[in-house]
Amino acid sequence: MDSACKVTARKIVKELRLEDKAKLLSQIVWETTDIKKIHEDLKKFLLADGPAGIRRLKDYFDDDIYNTRPSTCYPSPSTYASSWNRELLYRLGEHMGREARQEDVDTMLAPAVNIKRSPLGGRNFEYYSEDPYLTGELATEFIKGIQTEGVGACLKHFAANNQETRRMNINAEIEEETLQEVYLSAFEKPVKEGRPKMVMMGYNQLNGEFCASNPKLLQILRKDWGYEGVVVTDCYAAHRLGQGIRNGLTLQMPGEGEARIVERVLKLIHDGEITEAQLDEAVQHNIVFALEAGAAKKETSAAGDRYDRNKHHAFARELAEESMVLLQNKDKILPLDKKSRILVTGELAIHPRFQGGGSSHVNPWKLEIPLEELQKRGTQTDFLFGYKTGGSVQENENLCQEVLKAAVAYDTVVVFAGLPDLIESEGYDRDSMKMPAEQNQLIEKLTELGGHVVVVLANGSVVEMPWRKNVEAILESYLGGESGASAIAEILFGEINPSGKLAETFPVCLEDNPSYLYFPGDTKRVIYGEGRFVGYKQYEAQKKPLAFPFGHGLSYTEFEYAACKISKSKIEVTIKNSGERQGKEIIQVYVKKHTSKENIFPIKLAGFEKILLEPGEERIVSVELDEKAFMRYQPQEQRWNVETGVYEISVGRSVQDIRYSENITIQGKQPQITEDSSIGDMIRMEGMYERLEQAFQRHPVSLGFLEMTKDEDPLKSISMGALMTFNTLKRVDETLQDSEIEAMIQLLNSRIV
Repeated sequence: MDSACKVTARKIVKELRLEDKAKLLSQIVWETTDIKKIHEDLKKFLLADGPAGIRRLKDYFDDDIYNTRPSTCYPSPSTYASSWNRELLYRLGEHMGREARQEDVDTMLAPAVNIKRSPLGGRNFEYYSEDPYLTGELATEFIKGIQTEGVGACLKHFAANNQETRRMNINAEIEEETLQEVYLSAFEKPVKEGRPKMVMMGYNQLNGEFCASNPKLLQILRKDWGYEGVVVTDCYAAHRLGQGIRNGLTLQMPGEGEARIVERVLKLIHDGEITEAQLDEAVQHNIVFALEAGAAKKETSAAGDRYDRNKHHAFARELAEESMVLLQNKDKILPLDKKSRILVTGELAIHPRFQGGGSSHVNPWKLEIPLEELQKRGTQTDFLFGYKTGGSVQENENLCQEVLKAAVAYDTVVVFAGLPDLIESEGYDRDSMKMPAEQNQLIEKLTELGGHVVVVLANGSVVEMPWRKNVEAILESYLGGESGASAIAEILFGEINPSGKLAETFPVCLEDNPSYLYFPGDTKRVIYGEGRFVGYKQYEAQKKPLAFPFGHGLSYTEFEYAACKISKSKIEVTIKNSGERQGKEIIQVYVKKHTSKENIFPIKLAGFEKILLEPGEERIVSVELDEKAFMRYQPQEQRWNVETGVYEISVGRSVQDIRYSENITIQGKQPQITEDSSIGDMIRMEGMYERLEQAFQRHPVSLGFLEMTKDEDPLKSISMGALMTFNTLKRVDETLQDSEIEAMIQLLNSRIV
């Protein structure tokens, strides 16, 4: 936050009437009012949706959310998160920032970093991953990139806004450890290092309190993480405004008209719900934002630059190229020969699904068509519908039969399939992971002919693929934006080597998903019963068969993993491109704690790097590990602690394609001993057996139970000795007094590292 702007903001606040301060809590006042009538130094600011491009309404009060100015439609976040490329996300932020400047947009309402808890989440196309570390790393770079251009980023939706069903009132019930390690972790680095101009609170309740007025959430944001920017509600979500202002909320979106907001705030002050000082604090944040936005506009106006639409269209293609994931490629059927006979089928080849619905919808500047892009490259490429979305059963059967009759005359059939627009959107969740029946039927019947079948998927999130083992190749294009069609064609014909990796797991069926029994809850609450085991963490723990694992993605070249050097802060691994063409590889590092006496610890992604290698090139790659790789959140202490133990560090191409593993011992803070700590748990700490042996010298019965832990008979060592606690020992050892136990515990804890 600019210090000069803070000084000016404090000065302005002192000069404002109480009524005028109240007005500045409303976004609608800032954007539609002659703000200078409140204070001559104030300037308007404008917010716009934008995780995949700018959704700038032509008219502020237009009810048609799709009546927007044309802008570059970039791939969806679910697409570009699959690039695993920090530098590319930074550049995306820069490109979107330049466009926002030209549209007089001060802050883009992006990125959205909610965790993909369930494949059915209707807004999953707008989110990055099921993994908080990958999400946080990429979102931080996006924020830095966009704000380099003088445009603010708005990080959203804080927090646990993981479903659309009853999103405006559902209560997400999450135990503390899970909340911290999964759902808040995705936000922490973007807040602390990205320093977004705004943070948007979620619609939902979290453990009984609406997010926009949730004292715990706002305290974490403001006090624990030191956030100083604007905290804004989601649309119409200013529940318990007074409580929100007291805890750090500053702005309603879109808010209320001047008269209504003044009436509400005056009543809050009259009733003692807020003080004028608390109102001043909230308003000051908004004024600082407006002053900084005004200064950025002056710089833009002085520069007078306009972005090149063709270059931005080309960058959208580059983003799509590096993000699409080659899931399957049997017998290396891809890339296709441009001179081969190719039959393209599927309505999505001529009416592409290229973006998600709702507030992230963009009016594309120049939309490419997949069939046209394929025909530019393939010399013998024809098209038949195969199916029509919304067509009758009989119509689709006839279209399918037409393709089956024609297919035998072609070398390869390329099927464009996926999810129609209305299946995935903001506002509602999906009913299933299934693709439309007519698409599955077409693919299955084509495979029965015995020819070569390639499937190109267009979808914002995970789908079931009952035919996956029978087709030769599958390209997951996700939602590729306005330039996605040429990216698909380039990959299919080998002009581009695919390098995307899945940022989410593709289970075999919905029932396998960890949240299946809990999502989306009942009319009042949703219980996060799977705890920390979200996505790949549970699939790996239970050894579930998968369609495609987290981190999976194929290339047209081969990579060899050689020597690996591991420490607690980084790994160094030698990678060689042993194939015949240039390619990019994503080195992934996973950490898992070994334990036999506690619950299973979830495996977790702890580091990654994406590199480019020429054919035959070999390089030593250094991968920094997440600072929390060996940490666990302790609810009792309300902080993260490094946990002592043996950890397996694995390096590979996906969570299941591991090329090198090594165990490493980490020394961390030991848990505090209490009168309910068992002997078995205590003696697992280094040197604790000897300390207890010394402490029990004058207490022979207690010493006897300690010595039992070394007996060969498990009935004695485990069932008797190891289970005893100070509280149970004093029931059988008359020499052991409460005062002595207290002294022992104090002495033992003083020696714990």
